[in-house]
Amino acid sequence: MIAYEFGNSCFLVPTSEQSIIMVVESKAEFSSMDEFITAALTFLESDSEFCDNWTEQYKTRVNLSASAEDVAYVIEKIKGVNQDVEMLFQSIKAAVNITLPTWNQITLCLETEHDYIFYSWVTSA
Repeated sequence: MIAYEFGNSCFLVPTSEQSIIMVVESKAEFSSMDEFITAALTFLESDSEFCDNWTEQYKTRVNLSASAEDVAYVIEKIKGVNQDVEMLFQSIKAAVNITLPTWNQITLCLETEHDYIFYSWVTSA
């Protein structure tokens, strides 16, 4: 399992107060997307750099199918990371909102052919 964090200084507008956290792992390691989400949250808690209350914060998950607009929003935010970072991943087969999207946060789990991707975008602006 590998985690990435892109803080506000990684965006084209560094004062945007945005951050993106992503956790990626092979689908072969898990029997379901929900099992992956639980493991990703536990993994994030294992390092003090990421925070220590992920499982508590996401203990009530909705896991509702994400709309095409939600997925497009994720892609748009990834493209907002400065030009020094390029991300390429397989096409998305399925996506769920882990929690209901709000104006300042969207948390999804994406499924590609081979991987699960936990994705969290937040802003305080």
